[in-house]
Amino acid sequence: MNKWILLTFSLLVFAGCNGKYEMGDFYKDNDTKGIVVQVDGDGRAVLVMSLDEAVNINADSAFIWAEQFDGGGWHLPTKEEMTTIRKYKNLVNSTLERKGFNTILTNHTFYWTGTPCSESHTYACGPDGIKCYFNQNLSSCYRARAVKRIDKQI
Repeated sequence: MNKWILLTFSLLVFAGCNGKYEMGDFYKDNDTKGIVVQVDGDGRAVLVMSLDEAVNINADSAFIWAEQFDGGGWHLPTKEEMTTIRKYKNLVNSTLERKGFNTILTNHTFYWTGTPCSESHTYACGPDGIKCYFNQNLSSCYRARAVKRIDKQI
């Protein structure tokens, strides 16, 4: 087998095995599977985004869905966390596609954040940025992805 193909395959398979991650890497431990969307200065995963998503859901329902996702410990990304996810969406989407999951922030899809912008409005993120949307109207039904903070040292 070509040495370069073997090296590339090894990097894809063993990403994170040494406790070092990059944005967009697949993350899996005993309790959590997802896509790495934030790392610390030492390359440890700090924030992971869910592989699954909720579709056509208002913000109030999205909050509940995220908090109950995969047994708990997850939340909707804050406006700031979603800004980071949006910045690295190509890396995230590459891994999502490889794993057979829906990609994010493409084809005019919008995702709720966990950051309200008023009593009746919540920020949502689309391909063109993050804006404030009415959160309880059925006409404002978007998608949701949960995120989880990884607190333990890897």
